[in-house]
Amino acid sequence: MVEFLRRNRLLGSRRVQCIVLAPTRELAIQVTKEIQKLRHYETEFKVVTVYGGVSIDEQTRALRNGVDIFVGTTGRVLDHIERGNIDFTDMKTMILDEADQMLKLGFKEDIDHIFAQVKKACDFSQLQMCLFSATIPSWVKTLAR
Repeated sequence: MVEFLRRNRLLGSRRVQCIVLAPTRELAIQVTKEIQKLRHYETEFKVVTVYGGVSIDEQTRALRNGVDIFVGTTGRVLDHIERGNIDFTDMKTMILDEADQMLKLGFKEDIDHIFAQVKKACDFSQLQMCLFSATIPSWVKTLAR
């Protein structure tokens, strides 16, 4: 994802190019740290991580200042969508990390709602979708199709 954005000179636009959904705050934080390690220099791109249990105000400020890569848990992502804090117009990639765990934790409806919002906003035919899963339950296969 980062290499694609880099190669196409899309990093640094401070417009959401990618969203990564994770089932837990711990995984969202871990994903963010790994993505940040891919920077060639500190200001190459901006990543924001959103999750519940903390004030939404700081996350809102970060989104309004502009981000390239958006990482979060489904509940907090939905909060930001409902508040109008996210513009998916320029999205190039959508990633579901631990998709199988999201099903176990009951996030299928949230993911479907997020997909619907992304589909409305961006050129969905050009959107790269990646699903990472230790197992592949039937709903993941359906989602992939």
